[in-house]
Amino acid sequence: MDARTQSALLAAIVCLALALAMLLRPGRTRLWTAFALLNFALLAYQIGDFLYGIFGTTRTWPLRVSVGAAGFIPVAVLGFIIEFQGESAGRVVGLRRFATATALATVAVAVSPLALMPAARVTASGAVFVQLTAAVSLLYARMRRAASRTERARMFYLWVGAALCVGLTFGELLIRLAGWPSPPFANVAMTIYLYFLSQTIQRHRLLDLNELLGKIVVLASVGVVLTLVYGVLVRWTGTTGLFLFNSMVASFVILILFEPLKTKVEEKVLSIFFAERFQFVQALAALRQRMAGIIDVRELAQVVLDGFYETRRVTHASIYLLADDGLGFRRLDYRGPAPTPYIDAATMRALVQSAQAGQKAQLVELVERRLAELRQLLPESETESSALSEERARLSEIGAAMAAMRAGVTIPLIASQRVVGFLCVLDDRVPEAFASDELATMLDIGEQAAITIENSRLYEKMKERDRLAALGEMAAGLAHEIRNPLGAIKGAAQYLDPAQLQGADGEILQIIVEEVNRLDGVVAQFLDYSRPFPNAASGKFQSTDLNDVLWKTMKLIESSMPPNVVLELDLTPDLPPIHADAEQIKQVFINLALNAVQAMPDGGRLGVRTRRPHAPIELGLSEHTPRYSADQIEVRFADTGAGIPEEALDRIFIPFYTTKTKGTGLGLAISQRIVKGHGGTIEVQSRVGEGTEFILRFPSASALDTAGRLGMVQTPLAVEPVAAALKKVPA
Repeated sequence: MDARTQSALLAAIVCLALALAMLLRPGRTRLWTAFALLNFALLAYQIGDFLYGIFGTTRTWPLRVSVGAAGFIPVAVLGFIIEFQGESAGRVVGLRRFATATALATVAVAVSPLALMPAARVTASGAVFVQLTAAVSLLYARMRRAASRTERARMFYLWVGAALCVGLTFGELLIRLAGWPSPPFANVAMTIYLYFLSQTIQRHRLLDLNELLGKIVVLASVGVVLTLVYGVLVRWTGTTGLFLFNSMVASFVILILFEPLKTKVEEKVLSIFFAERFQFVQALAALRQRMAGIIDVRELAQVVLDGFYETRRVTHASIYLLADDGLGFRRLDYRGPAPTPYIDAATMRALVQSAQAGQKAQLVELVERRLAELRQLLPESETESSALSEERARLSEIGAAMAAMRAGVTIPLIASQRVVGFLCVLDDRVPEAFASDELATMLDIGEQAAITIENSRLYEKMKERDRLAALGEMAAGLAHEIRNPLGAIKGAAQYLDPAQLQGADGEILQIIVEEVNRLDGVVAQFLDYSRPFPNAASGKFQSTDLNDVLWKTMKLIESSMPPNVVLELDLTPDLPPIHADAEQIKQVFINLALNAVQAMPDGGRLGVRTRRPHAPIELGLSEHTPRYSADQIEVRFADTGAGIPEEALDRIFIPFYTTKTKGTGLGLAISQRIVKGHGGTIEVQSRVGEGTEFILRFPSASALDTAGRLGMVQTPLAVEPVAAALKKVPA
């Protein structure tokens, strides 16, 4: 059996495997079916050629099979090209009709005595060659019409491979006509091209095909080296008795050398042919090692984003973390042009659900390509609830979210079986910027980042627990060591009855009573701060009308407000309820109102209003996605007092920090704990001489239910400057 006959058998086996692989794939398309039929036509030709090489001229039926099968190859090729290019009119239809007629004529030749005449076989082969050349020209024309550089490069690979196979086959035919032994190059080239073609119709990304070519080079290089090793060790002696021993030794050497040799060759091939990709993967591997020793989330963001940006392979990079209220994702840090600072739960719903379903990354080019396919299959006016329309809506949401985050690749950060953030990168200079091995390294970076985020969260919880434990011990000591003497002092002063004394003695006793009351209040606030607040799991949280609580609270303190302070109450009607403990919320409102009044000793206005804020970004999503998400209720306390100095803004929520002469510094710290315990946020805006405004945002009860279903539970991970300052408070 010569090399060409062996190559025909190899080609037949590969054609059969590829045809069965396409037919057995779930969700088989017309394109895959056409490719399977092409492989069956080539299989019949190669089987006939192989058997003819085995039997020679002693049997004529293998030759007839080869001639008949060769006539159907152009029909199968043109059928595949029609499905691949999506063209069913014009020149391709005429070629297909001509190919069908030629195939029937070739079959007639194959079953007739003409099959044994060289002239008839040459004529049939020439007709097949002309039709295959015309088919290759169709690929060239499609390459010239390609709309994008990526698609043009993809078609270039296909056209060059097809032209090479047709040229080698024609050259082999000429060699056989000359009576020379034909080499197996045509069959080997066709085998490789068919495999490459099968990957092309399954992999839409050009870089995946580049990577496939790189792997072929790697495996070919490894195969050559191992073949040399095997040949040297087996053939180093001509003694037949040592052949089995040498084969065993060679096999052991190959098994030992395979993995390290493959790794080394792969690194060399990548560094030579794909140097930029190799350097990028190496840089990300070094970045992952640096991340292992980081515990602070902001330091993590800085290291990761700088690491990506310094490779010069990305133009945009950002990290988003789940917001404290669990109703969206807030931008932690970014490099490049600024993406949106906040994205709500409704916009991120599809991305979160895909991550929970096991999707490790989203690529914008794949999303856009699938959307284009769905628009062809399903008109935009289609509104019926079908699987395709649901998929189109889901992909539209994903595309809109990625556009807002300026992301070409979005990697979910998953910790404790929930999505806690997203790592987003983009290179807007080229489409399909990252190959599969680069994406795999990015996924490793995302996994390490998620581990760091979870460790940071646990570390903060431990610090908070230890701090509260120390405060609890201090509070117990204060209650015993301070309140008892205070009670005796106050009782003695009241026994002397300041009202009965005249002059300075009565005033001094009254001051003693007032200061004792103030100090008792300080102790009470300290005890309140050290005591754990009830949370949603305590059973005290109920559906609460925020307007009702605010109206009752303002009426309660309005009578004790100075006459020169005007209260302006503006409550937006029909606000959705929140899940809260009304008494705790009432305490927050009282603290903020009294602070505002104390900030206006000369009088002023205190504006208190509620509103239903719109989402920070309005995205044009699909018709199935709400454009407005009523997920928060906002409460604002605005005064016209002296304002807070800029250097104090980041410290006002620190326990025991105060700008008042007689303040305890615990009111705002307690208020912040209560608001965060309700899944909300509290912010402050102030200008010296103009006034101060506190902004509270609470998630609605329905929004919490939606976030719970999506797994977007509240993450007690503080990333704001205020929270960072809180960490510095000694226990």
